Amino acid sequence: MNSEMLSAALVMIAVFIIMIVVNVVVKQLNQDYETETALLTEGRASEQVQGVLIRNEQVISYRGGGVISYEVPDGGKVGTGGVIANVYSSENQIEIEQKITSLQNALYLLERISNPGTTQTAQPANIAELFTQQYKNYLYQREQHVLTDLQASREEMLVLLSTYQLITGKDSSYAEQMRNIRAEIAALQKSQEKPLDVITADSAAYFVSYADGYESELTLSDIPTLTAAQLEAVQDGEKSSNPAAVGKLIENYQWVLAAVVDNSEKIYRQGDVLTLKFASTSETVTGEITSVNAAEGDARTVLGITCEAMTYDLVQHRTEHVELIRGDYSGIRVPRSALRFRSITEEVRDEDTGNVMQVTTRYRGVYILDGEQPEFRKLDVIYEGPDYVISGQKTAKGYLALYDTIITKGIDADGE
Repeated sequence: MNSEMLSAALVMIAVFIIMIVVNVVVKQLNQDYETETALLTEGRASEQVQGVLIRNEQVISYRGGGVISYEVPDGGKVGTGGVIANVYSSENQIEIEQKITSLQNALYLLERISNPGTTQTAQPANIAELFTQQYKNYLYQREQHVLTDLQASREEMLVLLSTYQLITGKDSSYAEQMRNIRAEIAALQKSQEKPLDVITADSAAYFVSYADGYESELTLSDIPTLTAAQLEAVQDGEKSSNPAAVGKLIENYQWVLAAVVDNSEKIYRQGDVLTLKFASTSETVTGEITSVNAAEGDARTVLGITCEAMTYDLVQHRTEHVELIRGDYSGIRVPRSALRFRSITEEVRDEDTGNVMQVTTRYRGVYILDGEQPEFRKLDVIYEGPDYVISGQKTAKGYLALYDTIITKGIDADGE
């Protein structure tokens, strides 16, 4: 009897083991998961648009004869009554003026180098250190295309190097060079004529040396009523029919970039701050959305982005390819193929009463492999790309963590 019972028990154990093995094999065959590891990534929420630059501008006209020589660079500031340009009888007179200016700059640098106060107190080691720092500044400014600062750094390096040569005895003096430059300036001045006329500014403003014909058509007060069709019709380049136009004055440093965007998902709101990256310059500009006109529908919303920066590059175009950057994000990359939804009932404590309630919330998340079992993990989505999302790193229990094994294929919405 005991032998029969033992045999039966052994048979049952054998059957049980076989069933477990078969179940594991079947489960492995049925759950052919595709996975990937949760890793850090970065994303940029941005959009490329064709923008129109709008400013309050006043065209400057000159109907006299002669050749114009501008005294203010594009984007430069001029005060009330300040000289914008001189009018000369010929191009030769402009060349003489430019040559004199160049020689005067060279003379100024040599006078700085030869100043006894500089050469008597300067030490070679200090000069070498200052030169190295200026050289680093020069390289940085070149990479950033900051041309005005680039020239200043170049001149400062020249002064330092020449001063070093003087105090180490490699050069005895620049006195003869300065005498020659003064003589050349005096000779040029004898052949220099006075300007035929002078063009001045009526008010303090920023100057631009061209007019494109949109100055009266596009003003800051027009922005709230501009249509998408009006903006799309604006072309870059001069279309002015005013032959007397010699430039324009921009009222102040504040201007607006107007652009047509698809705002169906309400990602752009008044008061939002954006970073603008222009195709024509490496500079970026910060701007605030001050106008959102959806009169033609959300898909053709006209944005007005107010900016407060004025440079040479920013006044060279009426229209620009611009990247509107809403933000840069860093977190865990999750492919859209892995996204799932699950309703989870959790205990939530009311902060006012202290009562604990059962609350069911539908979460967006992913399934991961915890050992051999799929487990749901919630996401804190901070960025949505075309084929992936970025989830913020949260330490709270139940959220996706770095290096989790994400199931991308082989599991349905119920985790099976």
